[in-house]
Amino acid sequence: MKFGLAITITHKVEGKSKIIQSLSEDLKRHFHNRQYGADIKAYTIGIVCVSPQFEQFFKPKKPRYTKGVKVVNFDGIPITLEDSFEYLIRIDFDEFKNADEEMSKKILGREILASLTIFEKMKSKIKDFDISSFKADLEDYFKDQQLI
Repeated sequence: MKFGLAITITHKVEGKSKIIQSLSEDLKRHFHNRQYGADIKAYTIGIVCVSPQFEQFFKPKKPRYTKGVKVVNFDGIPITLEDSFEYLIRIDFDEFKNADEEMSKKILGREILASLTIFEKMKSKIKDFDISSFKADLEDYFKDQQLI
């Protein structure tokens, strides 16, 4: 399964983007050869951490599930999505901004695990996906990294 984190942050926490990118790469490697069912082949969590004055521009969006193959145009670049699931989570700006690198990783781990409740809302669309095994593997990853 492809696993990734997308980043939307403001300049005041720009230095934290490397932490998110590093975690994203580690998760990508960790989940690369794992399968949890036919319904999700690509899983992306958008990490949103913006200062309060910019929150109005980043309204909550519904989770998006793309069944089958779909080609979308992103700024003139065709991107192929196949059985992909994406959603956004908000990271508390002040907590993340003031955290050191280790604590920043722990915040991300905590919020990513908490976000898995999103699957309750998606039961009607995502049927063939073993959320229990996925969650257990994700928890094991964060425990191995000492982030939870």
